[in-house]
This record gives sequence, C-alpha cells and structure tokens, in this order.
Amino acid sequence: MGVSFLGRGLLGVVFLLCSFAACFGLVALKLQTAAARKALLWVRQVIFVASGCCVFALVLLAIAFLRDDFSIATVGQYSSRELPVFYKLSAVWAGSAGSLLLWSAFMLVLFAVWLAGRGTDEIRFEAVALSIGAGVCVGFSVLLVFVEKPFASSVVAIADGAGLNPLLQNFWNVIHPPLLFVGYSAFLIPFVIVLAWVFAGAMRSAGFYKQLRRWLLFGICFLGLGIATGARWSYVELGWGGYWAWDPVENASLLPWLFAVAVLHSLVGIPLAGKFKLWTAVVGPVPFILCLVATFITRSGVLASVHAFGYSVIFTALLVFIGVCLLLWGICIVRAVRTIKINYPQSGAVGLKKSELLFWANVILISAAIAIGAGTFWPVISPVFMGSGSVLVPTRLFYDRLISVVGIVLAFLVGLSALADFQRRKGFLVYVLVCCAAGVICFGLLFSLTEMAMLIKLACAICLGSGTAIVGRLVLGLKSGGRIGGSIAHLGLLALVISVGISSTERSTQVLLNRGQEVRLGEYTVIYDSFKQKSSDGLRQVGPEVILAGKGVQKRLWPHNNIYSNGQRTSEVAVHTGLLEDVYLSFDSVSWDGRVAVEMRLKPFMLWLWFALLLIAAGSAWAIFEDRSSPGRKAEIVEDQHKSG
Repeated sequence: MGVSFLGRGLLGVVFLLCSFAACFGLVALKLQTAAARKALLWVRQVIFVASGCCVFALVLLAIAFLRDDFSIATVGQYSSRELPVFYKLSAVWAGSAGSLLLWSAFMLVLFAVWLAGRGTDEIRFEAVALSIGAGVCVGFSVLLVFVEKPFASSVVAIADGAGLNPLLQNFWNVIHPPLLFVGYSAFLIPFVIVLAWVFAGAMRSAGFYKQLRRWLLFGICFLGLGIATGARWSYVELGWGGYWAWDPVENASLLPWLFAVAVLHSLVGIPLAGKFKLWTAVVGPVPFILCLVATFITRSGVLASVHAFGYSVIFTALLVFIGVCLLLWGICIVRAVRTIKINYPQSGAVGLKKSELLFWANVILISAAIAIGAGTFWPVISPVFMGSGSVLVPTRLFYDRLISVVGIVLAFLVGLSALADFQRRKGFLVYVLVCCAAGVICFGLLFSLTEMAMLIKLACAICLGSGTAIVGRLVLGLKSGGRIGGSIAHLGLLALVISVGISSTERSTQVLLNRGQEVRLGEYTVIYDSFKQKSSDGLRQVGPEVILAGKGVQKRLWPHNNIYSNGQRTSEVAVHTGLLEDVYLSFDSVSWDGRVAVEMRLKPFMLWLWFALLLIAAGSAWAIFEDRSSPGRKAEIVEDQHKSG
C-alpha cells in the first residue's frame, strides 16, 4: 500500500510541476528581459525536479514487481512469483500503464537534458519551447494520473500473479521496448524546437539547426535499434520464419523513422536551397506525432496486432492528445508558409544537383511512409469510403513491391549523391566509370549465373555501384577529417536493400521425420537424433534434437515448444547462423505414429541483414558526435549573399 500511495503521489507531483512550467513559460513572455531570464532558469529547475519524480516513480514500480507486490493491479496482471528476476524487470513495461510510465520518464529526462544544454539568450524561443515541451509532459502525466494509473490497487486479491505472456519472455523483447521508447522520447525535442522556432520567429538562429540535427539523429539511432531488436525477437520467437510481418504496430513504428530521416535530409539541404527551410518547418514535428499514433494503435484495439495491448481506457484521452498536437502542427504550417521566405542561392551545378537529389529523396521517403500508413489503416479507411463492398488490398504483395522499388530508388539516389561530392575533383569521369562498371559487371554475373528475380539482380547491381561511390566518399572523409557518419549509414542502407532482397529467395520445406531419418536442405543434412524433454519451474520444453551437418559444420540443434503451467504454448526455433545463410528449424507437433513435424528453412543473407541495421544505427550515432559546422549557419551565409547580390 505504501509503494502504491507514494507512486500515485509522485505522478501527481509530476502533473502539478509540468502544469506550472507550461503556464509560467508563457508568463515569461510578458516579463522584462532580466526577469524573464531568471524566471526561465527557475522553470527549468521545475522540469528537472519533475523528471526526477517520474524516474523515481518508475523505480518504485520496478521495486513493486521485484517484491511481488500483487496489491498493485499492474504487478498482479503481468508478473508472478516464479517469474525470473530478469523478466520481472521487463514486465514493468509489458502492460499499457507501465510502458506509458517508461515513455514518460524517458521523455522528461531527455527534455531536461536538452534544457540543461541550452543558454537563455533567446528569451522568446526559450519561453515558447518550455511551454510546449512542458505542455506535452502535462498530457502524458494526465494519462498516467487519471487514465492508465500504473499504481492502481488490485480490485481482487491475487495470490501468485497472472504471469508474463510467454511470448514476451525473450531477451530481444526485453530490450526492444526501452530502445523504442528512447527513440520516441527523443523526437519530442525536434517537435518542440520546430514549433518554438516558428512561433517565436527564430528561423535565422544557427544553433537551432545544430540541435535539431543532433536530436533527430539520436531518435533515428535508438528507434532504429528498437525496430531491429523487435525484428530479431519476431525472427527467433514467433516461429513463423520472418522478421517483419507487416503488422500494424510494426508499420506504425517505421513511419516516424522514415519521416525523421526525411527531416534530417531537409536539414542537409538547407545550405543548398531555401525551400528546405520550409520543408523542415512543415515536416519536423511529424515524427513525434506519429509516435503518438503508434501508441494509439497499440492501445485502441482499432487494428488487430500481435503486439497490441487491445482496447484500453486510454483510447479517448489519447485521441484528444493527438488532436491537440495536430492542431499545433497545423498552426505551425500556416505560420511557416506565411513567414518563411524562400531564397534560392546562386550556386553552381554541384549545389543544384545535390539539392535536387535531396528533394527527391525526401519525396520518396515521405511518399513511402504515406503509402505504408494508408495500407496499415486500410481496414479502417475502406469501410468509411466504400461501405460493405470495400476491396481488400493484398497488403503483403503491396508492401513487398513498394519497399523493393523504394529501396532501389533510394540506393540509386545515395550513389548519385556521393558522386555529386566528387564532381569538381580531378578524375571525376574515371570515378563515375568505375562505379558504373561495378554495377554492370555485378548485373551481368547475376544474370548469367543465378536464377534470382530480375528486380533483385537490379537491386544488387545498383547497390554495388552506389556502394563503390560511397566507399570513395568515406575514404575521402577519413583522409580529410570530414564527416563520415552519413556514408556509414548509407552503406548500411545498401546492405539492407541487398539482404532483404536476397533473403526473400529462401527455400523451405515441411517434413515428418522418424528417429534416425535424415533430410537434405540445400547443402546441409538434417538428421533426427532424439526427442528431448526438460521441465523446471512450471515450464515443460519438448522437441526433437537434430544433427545439422554440411559446409564444414556439425552441430546439434533443438527446436522445441515451451508449454507453461497455464497451458500456453510457444515455439522456440533453432537457428544456425552462417556467413551467407541461416538454417532455421521450428518444431510443430508429434503425429499419431510418433513422427515429428518440423519446418526447415534455408534463409540467405540474414546475418547481413542484422549487420546492415547495426551499420545504419552506428552511422547515425557517429554523425551525432561529428564536429561539423551548423547547416543553419551555412544557410544564413547563403541567404545573406543572395540578398546582398
């Protein structure tokens, strides 16, 4: 009872402090400069205290889980006495209330970190930013205090707890939500910066561009890692053999990532063309709004998903919250269109060419995000416009085609962008010929030696040609001490396009095996050796132990089913990861005559897919700390030169 009371009290304090900060930030706009500066410094302290209280509340909830305090409804619903400590900690964010508290804590901490790193020279910007950021935090605290209530007491007495969903008892799913929510939380800062940037009329301040870039990269990095770990969890836990099911929640987490990458490229384009300043103002707040939409999907029950919590009481409140954020965004767009004057600098062919490439990259990223969003919400959209006679969209085919084309076009554009950086250097034509030759030779070899689909052959050829150009830019950056984070991330993109394309050529078979029987899978031999069973702590594990032999490998694998005391059953796959392919085995059942049903898949280039995702995240992380001049400062110089000219 003490933990529950203290937790509720802390969340109430967070609500009051954030409400005070949001209101007092607006009051500071009416004060004299010296008084406003002191007031804003004091309001910052209020945000720091609020973030500490929210973190303390999260720690208290974690303690309640570790102590098996089933008097708290959240603990009783998602934990149990026999649950291992590691999974008791992850159960903190397994439910809707706990995950919202985790997100709120991360968001307040990151907002406080951003405020701590800023001065108080731009009084108007600081006041508006504090009010908007604190206002968003008020919205989250309202959801925690009045709607979700993570410290609510149990209505009925619970002896041992309902336990954690077996599907969630996996290492990758333990780290997936925190990484995802760090990314979500980081996008609050660009949301605040852009809105305050427009509302306060501070579009010419160079420091805002630099901060916007860093926080976008931070969010892209962590959200990318969150998506990657979620894909890995699907790959090894669900037993269906894939890493991306085109599930509504999966797609919803991809949308803010795509928009954030588009905003980042708009920032890069600001020194080259004035139109990107308007693009940044219009698109900058979207990633955070889409994070709210993703949260709405998981908690509304509007779309069926294996990741969703189902219908929650948060439905209406969250919908209102999203509506308020959309209203702020709409006002921002109107004001930006009216106040941002687009000036086109007198630049040479390199600048113009680069700006056009960035423009089309943005168009493709945003168009892909819109298409994915429309396909995701199609089950909800179609009845509204088409009634009961709505046409079903073959979403998997739609997405596969879309992503394939988008990946190829983006791979081509990043290669052209790398070539554009060499346009004025000696030997440029030779460099272009080398890149083209690499692509042509690759396509010729694949065309003559493989039976892959033409689209995959084309993707590999374009990626190799573009990769050659990017490697050249990377080497140049290393030699000159220039920025290389973007090149690393672009190489990750190319590796991702290739690995996704080639992995779609997997071979699979379903077999019924007698003990001692062997079956061929590509160049491997799989031998059913024995049927293995293990029991411990209310968990029974059963499945065939097989011997995998081939390509210099001989090892035992144990695909099995986990059968829990409550009757739930999950499939644990066995995976042998090789340099060029994975052997993926999943156990289904035992037939009436004692044979085991096993599904076997040979999945090429899976290791390279995980490596590609890590490479994108590493490039984003590297770019955060790169010493580079602010794109905003470059934009000011270009704009001033244009005016003086």
